[in-house]
Amino acid sequence: MAQVHPTTPETRPIIASIDIADRVRDITARVLGIAPDRVVEAADFVRDLGASSLDLVELIMAVEDAFGIEISDSAAERITTVSDLQAFIRSQVPAGRTPAQA
Repeated sequence: MAQVHPTTPETRPIIASIDIADRVRDITARVLGIAPDRVVEAADFVRDLGASSLDLVELIMAVEDAFGIEISDSAAERITTVSDLQAFIRSQVPAGRTPAQA
């Protein structure tokens, strides 16, 4: 299957809200090397999940690839919890769409 690089809402793939939560949990657990059940919405990436600044950069890059979005440096600085990341993704991808195939 061809990789999709969404540029406008019309060409972005469809993403379901539940899929966002599941994928963020899985990506975060993989990047940070932790159990997926530790990745809860209220978890702070640094304080609760032990992420380093390098881990956060890797996490942002993995999320960008998985969802076909771009996260600016200023937006990334405001994302401190799992919930923040999920909300940012929802704001970038129209409801009811599925992620880009990475």
